[in-house]
Amino acid sequence: MRYSPAATPAPAAPLRCLVVDGDPGAAAALAACVQQAPALSLVASCTSPAQAQAYLRTQPVDVLFLPIELPLLAGLRLLRPAGQGPAVVLTSSYPDYNLQSYGTYGVVDYLLKPFCPARFRQVAGRLHTQRPAAGPALTGGMFAQPRTDGLYLWVNQQLVQLRLAEVLYVEDLGTCTRIKTLHQELTTEESFAALAGQLPEPQFLRINATCTVALGHATAATGHALAVAGRRLPLSGALQDEVLARVFQTSL
Repeated sequence: MRYSPAATPAPAAPLRCLVVDGDPGAAAALAACVQQAPALSLVASCTSPAQAQAYLRTQPVDVLFLPIELPLLAGLRLLRPAGQGPAVVLTSSYPDYNLQSYGTYGVVDYLLKPFCPARFRQVAGRLHTQRPAAGPALTGGMFAQPRTDGLYLWVNQQLVQLRLAEVLYVEDLGTCTRIKTLHQELTTEESFAALAGQLPEPQFLRINATCTVALGHATAATGHALAVAGRRLPLSGALQDEVLARVFQTSL
């Protein structure tokens, strides 16, 4: 009887990695670490979330290296719930973030700056052992387009996600930003511009220089204002006609 040798399974392809960091030096250092790891493959290195989003729209990615410092708040749009996007490795210069709060966003590990080669090898090994048993069927690899039903913000150094359907308005307080929802009121040090940029039209509309509201929860009020959750929010004179027309259409 002739025995055929058992087929040798093909080696797993390296994980496709995208590096994002606003500091070109840190991005280069991290990219070099990725290139030295046999189980990883560097597909791109970006210095802004906008560049990363443009890349991810057309290219597959398995692992996203993303900083959590405030200058890259727009990078939060790249996070997806676990299993719906790439594996995420957070990078930070500060060891005091509550990293346990990120598990629901597909975060599998973190790296502190400056990057330690030995520590990076541990992370690379973990990514390799935790990779999915079968490759993703979608062209976009493990990445899918950013969620549009959540607002991401930092509260007491923890990443919080709010459902857009629960957000009533976002208000600029100067040194911080207030977010009023159906169930709570939160204050964050994140900029009003960064948070307002996550609120999609036509559900949300900026009604003056310091406030964006959910039109579905607003009603017209006398005195050139909108009533939202018991508050009268003033309308900008230049936007008054547009805002009132939009509120009327939304209430139909």
